[in-house]
Amino acid sequence: MPAKEILEKTIKSAMSSSSTMSELKGMEKTFQFKTSEGENFYVKIAGGNVEVQNGLAEKATTTISGSDQTLSDLLTGKLDPVKAFMSGQIKVSGDVFAAQRITSIMKKAGA
Repeated sequence: MPAKEILEKTIKSAMSSSSTMSELKGMEKTFQFKTSEGENFYVKIAGGNVEVQNGLAEKATTTISGSDQTLSDLLTGKLDPVKAFMSGQIKVSGDVFAAQRITSIMKKAGA
């Protein structure tokens, strides 16, 4: 399954979880995902809303780049984010701590 579809499914699950939504409350972040295949999308969290959009965000808090398969594996928990970063499978720029926090929240949401 493509990374964007996995992310949309996870967000749908997160939106139905009051504990996950309470963790996202007050968060104002944009996470840009860039695939080596050229499929770019981003997640914007603002005002208690979470949305996935195609393309490039105007201003991203964090950008995560890698192959679609690698991003899919990250989003499903098959690949450890730290190992992926250290091995060069993904590149992360911007607020790395925000990327770690959102990864933790996504795991709880059932990615």
